[in-house]
Amino acid sequence: MIRIFSFIGSMAGEKSGTARYSDELAGAVSELAKKEGEEVSYERITGKEVRVDYCLSCLNCFKKGVCPLDSRDDMAMLKKKMLECDILFVGSPVYMGDMSGITKSVVDRTAYWAHRYEMAGKPAAVFTTTDSSHGPETAERLADALNYSGLLTVHTGYARRGMTLHPNLYLKNDMEPVWQEAAEKLLGALRSPASYVTEMDELKFRTRKVLMKRAQAFAKATGLAPWDECTVYWERGITEAATFAEYLERLQNNRP
Repeated sequence: MIRIFSFIGSMAGEKSGTARYSDELAGAVSELAKKEGEEVSYERITGKEVRVDYCLSCLNCFKKGVCPLDSRDDMAMLKKKMLECDILFVGSPVYMGDMSGITKSVVDRTAYWAHRYEMAGKPAAVFTTTDSSHGPETAERLADALNYSGLLTVHTGYARRGMTLHPNLYLKNDMEPVWQEAAEKLLGALRSPASYVTEMDELKFRTRKVLMKRAQAFAKATGLAPWDECTVYWERGITEAATFAEYLERLQNNRP
């Protein structure tokens, strides 16, 4: 069973155009997987259904690996679903040329995952919908932020909700080829994640290794305990891999 979880940062709920994008893409993945003998489960949660508080900038997640807000809102539940799924969707409408506020809050509340590589190798689709402009760049910004946690964002898409602009969310000729290509990439990345590692993924991986080595050296020199995100990075053996692709191959080989 392939599990897809989708978070849609829209307060319009199931009426959101971004939710429609998610549903149609999940349908394309399900159809393709079925042809390959696989079943797909799909769950979508929108911003209307959850409460996500703003990051407090307390740094507790980096120092101790725990966010104090997780016991007060729905973020712990969202994190669990994001970590347990096989394929992740994150979508947002475009508000004032950028992602929605709740989408940004979700990204902020998972910031420490960037140093722990919490979602290393998980295939992902990131997408936005807009009435007119800023769709592509908003999707790229969202994907770039999420990719620091190790996600393999193999689809970064957008669609326009306006009735006279393209790519139009409501036109099959515009969107079906996009969703079909995305489905192929998502399933391909699920089978062979190392094959979908980009040059930028490798650059981010090497940068993280340098930062973590410096953090460990600083902790040793000062006698201070290293932050949780540094400890987790080393305990997972990430520094033992020369490349991100090599690390993902190790993860694949160690899976039951």
